[in-house]
Amino acid sequence: MFLDKTETFVINIGELNKRRARKQLTRLCQQVQFCDPFQFNIIKEDHVFALEIHIPKRQLPYIISFLSFHNYSIYQIVIACHHKELLDSNKLMHSSKRFELNVDGLHDAYVKDKIIDIMTMLDNTEHLTYTFTKHRIDVCCTAQVFAKLIYQMATHHIDIHGAEYCPRVAVKRIS
Repeated sequence: MFLDKTETFVINIGELNKRRARKQLTRLCQQVQFCDPFQFNIIKEDHVFALEIHIPKRQLPYIISFLSFHNYSIYQIVIACHHKELLDSNKLMHSSKRFELNVDGLHDAYVKDKIIDIMTMLDNTEHLTYTFTKHRIDVCCTAQVFAKLIYQMATHHIDIHGAEYCPRVAVKRIS
């Protein structure tokens, strides 16, 4: 992954269906100062409001942490070409879903231990299953628990580069 590459990301944030929340988010994003210009826009796609930002990849974890410290519930972080797959935060089901979480430094034992501590803490109060792969974490939980997980990781200084909903795909065997 090239961290200096500038890309457009879409961040699915809860409660953006309310005009007041969108205004507060706009004011908050106007306060952000980076060396590179920070461009943002609140978009609406299929009745789902989301924050669209155009920044270098290396600055994405800072934005996620910044929003988390201001108590915004983040449900997804996707590249702009995948914004059609956004969950509607107003109509979240209480059943478990499969999510993928891309974390920087997952190969580092210290970062992995921090993540396991956060997962264990959340697993004590919520139902959560997870598996580590080489570059990501596969998580099965409700969308609300996933938002809590993103919040906990971002506020504990773990760099998140993506959080996506992965609908289950039926595998058809050909015999």
